[in-house]
Amino acid sequence: MGAIRTQLAVENLTQPHWWTLNHASGAPGHWTRATLTDRLTPYDDQNTDFEAVYDDLIARGWLTQDATGAMTLTEEGEAGRLRARERNLRVHHRTHEGISEADFITTINVLRRMVANLGGNGNLPENPN
Repeated sequence: MGAIRTQLAVENLTQPHWWTLNHASGAPGHWTRATLTDRLTPYDDQNTDFEAVYDDLIARGWLTQDATGAMTLTEEGEAGRLRARERNLRVHHRTHEGISEADFITTINVLRRMVANLGGNGNLPENPN
């Protein structure tokens, strides 16, 4: 997880910024601050102030919000998301080196089961990319 956070920091992003960019990209005009915060909070291990994340992305010109509160990425936001995505993909490729797809899937399923066995939520957040 540290390698991903390091790569996001190159764009002055945190994981909650990244999650926001991906959700807004995957469903333009769908997410409001409240609905996206509700969606992301269960996966947040940083006690994130999501309002500050949204405000930061809007101030950068990466995200807009219409009169209904729906958020959409700007061209600049999509360009930043794609730059960060490329860096993150390099980390993922390095992480998965020498691991077959079948072994990776088995590992993830076992880890999910272990989390669920301990009373947690073994589901991962959706990743639109």
